[in-house]
Order: sequence, then structure tokens, then C-alpha cells
Amino acid sequence: MACLCAGNKIMELVRLNKHLKDLNICSRRKADEFIAKGYIKVNGQVVTELGFKLNPATDKVEVLSGVAEEKAQFRYILLNKPKGYVCSKSRVDGKPIFELLPQIKDLTYAGRLDKESHGLVILSNDGKFVYKVFGAEFAKEKEYIVRVNKPVTAEYLARQANGSIVLDDKQLRPAKVKQIGANVYKITLTEGVNRQLRRMAEACDYRVIDLKRIRIHCVNDYGLDSGAWRDLTPHEIKQIMAQ
Repeated sequence: MACLCAGNKIMELVRLNKHLKDLNICSRRKADEFIAKGYIKVNGQVVTELGFKLNPATDKVEVLSGVAEEKAQFRYILLNKPKGYVCSKSRVDGKPIFELLPQIKDLTYAGRLDKESHGLVILSNDGKFVYKVFGAEFAKEKEYIVRVNKPVTAEYLARQANGSIVLDDKQLRPAKVKQIGANVYKITLTEGVNRQLRRMAEACDYRVIDLKRIRIHCVNDYGLDSGAWRDLTPHEIKQIMAQ
């Protein structure tokens, strides 16, 4: 059993699920599960009311052993990575994305986004699941919004789509491309070559100035703010593992 508090500063009443998230215990959704299961005590009393509020400065929160037991199981997380963070556990090249996440043993990412790109990253401590997300043979779709440095032409879009570009001595797979602005387009890939979209643009004498991943297979970014994360739903996990 762990005892947690938020310091001596007087604070307004906050929901218990938000307080657990602020303490980096879990997401709000998972906190509601723990509360409903009777895993959380406030001032020595088990709390099962989902809307319960407390004063973080004066109320003592106890996290019972059931939380640790559940957290030891596999986790499947979706992060909306902001620009400036790196898919790494080292701070050598920038702020690691793991600083945005709860501490989970063996958590790793399924497919990188470079430092200046933003959008969805899936992470898990289930190695089989991670491989299912980005293993080349599974060809899971990844959808991006790309902004380049000058207006796109029909020829440019065709080259991005038709699989004629070669990177690392490998001809790329065809992609789905749709123009949505003068210099902005959506593109859906089924492979993951290092810095692929930036290099595809450079191969056509363009330069990517903004790159955002908005979908991975059946998982999208609806309602997930930049820098926020959530647990994948059972349906999303099942869909990814199905192939």
C-alpha cells in the first residue's frame, strides 16, 4: 500500500480521478476503474464514488495493492506527441516522450515520430502487440497530414502515391494521397522507413515543414489533446491484434 499526497499548498477541491492522474498513477479513465473496484482510500476510507472530490493539500490518498497488481499487467497506450519530444528514453536529443507518461516497466513505442513531427504514437509493454502495430508484414495503415514548403502539383502527388520512389535501395509501396490545401495533403502509408515522408518529399525537391500522424490503423486522434495520452480500448486492441 502506498501513501501519496500533493504537498502542503492549499488547493481547490478536485475530482479523485484527476488527482490520481496528476500524481502520474494512471489516466482518468483507469482511475475510475480503480475507484469503482475499491482500490483507493481517502483519509483511511475506501472511496467508490466516481465523482468524489478531495483537497489534495490536506486529504491523504492511499493506493491499495490491487492497483500495483493491475499495473503489472500489459498496458496499451496512445500518446499525442507534441513537437520537441523524442521517441527515446535518453535526453541527449531532446525531451523523451516517456516524461509525458506514467512509469510502466518495459514500455516501448511502436513506431517513431521524429523530434519535429507530432501526432499519434502507440506504446505498450506487450512486445507481440508492438510488433503487430508496425511489423512490415502486417501493413497497418498510418495516416498523416503533411505541409510542404511550396504548392503541390499533380505530378508531385502522383509520385508520392505511385510507389516509384526508392529509399535505402528499396522501392516504396504505393500510398493513398489526397490534397487538402495548396501545399497540404493527407497521405496513408503501410510501411515505416526511417524519416520516410520527409525523404519522399526531398526526392521530389520539396521540403516538409509540418508533419502530423492522425491515425494508426483503427486508432485516431479525436479528442486527444497534444501531450495527452489514454489507454487503448479493448476494441482497438482487438482490431490491431486481429491481423
